Formats: sequence, structure tokens, C-alpha cells
Amino acid sequence: MEQLFQKGKPLKDYLQSGDKGIQEKVKRLYERAQKVEFQQEGLKMKKILLFSEFWCPDCLVLSGALKVFKENNPALEVRVLPRDDYLPILSEHSIDGKARIPLLLVLDEKGQIQGKISEVPSSLREKIKDKNQHRDYRAGKLMEPLMEELKTLLY
Repeated sequence: MEQLFQKGKPLKDYLQSGDKGIQEKVKRLYERAQKVEFQQEGLKMKKILLFSEFWCPDCLVLSGALKVFKENNPALEVRVLPRDDYLPILSEHSIDGKARIPLLLVLDEKGQIQGKISEVPSSLREKIKDKNQHRDYRAGKLMEPLMEELKTLLY
């Protein structure tokens, strides 16, 4: 995974490559994520590999949350790769064997996978089967469980 990580775009560069509309959506999601209060001490994992696309609303939610973690933890490296070039990896790490995004892989210093989020946080998987709840998630209204799951993976 280390080689793939090195191929990825830094999160900041990835987000800046989106069009103005995408950047505005991510900014709104980022602002919602900033409102979630939690301790950010003792960062253990320092590398995140994210498979993402701008057309994916769930990817934008995760990108907004990751931006908060990155800004508060300069040692955290977040790299982003596109979906289509890595379908076998996405399938391997999904819940149902299908190539789904976003896929977030938390890597240790040797590039070994230590945790992941496939599509949505595991704590929300059942809840957002309801279309209204999924819409709320995509609007950033369920940011707290996402931030908590990221914290658990990184600290």
C-alpha cells in the first residue's frame, strides 16, 4: 500500500482540483465538521489513503471531515487516488465485494492497513439505509459519528 500511497495526490491538491461548485460543497461540509468538538491528542496513525471522486456525495463528506483532521494534525498525510484505476483494491476492501467509494485506508508507518472506512462509517451503515438519513449524512448533518470513527482510527 505504501507505493499506492506515494502515487496519491495530497488532500489539499485534490480538493483544489475540483471545480468551484465542488469546492463550495466541501467548504460547507468542512465547516460542519469543524463544529464537532473532540480531543485531538495522541495521533498514532499518520497516513490515510483515500479513494475518491468528486461526483460521489459521500466522498465529499469524508473529504470535508479529513480536512479538519489534517489542519489540526500537520503530521497527518492524506493522499487521494481515483476510483477507476483501482477497482480490484476497492472490491477487495468493500463490504459486499463491489468497487465502492469512498474507501479510506489508515496505514501504519510501514504502509500496512490498520483500519478503514468503506463507503460510510460503520456506526451509520444501518441508519442511513433510510433515504432521508442518507440525505442528512450527505448534507453533513451526521458529521459527529463520522468524526468519532475517524478519531478512533487515528488515535
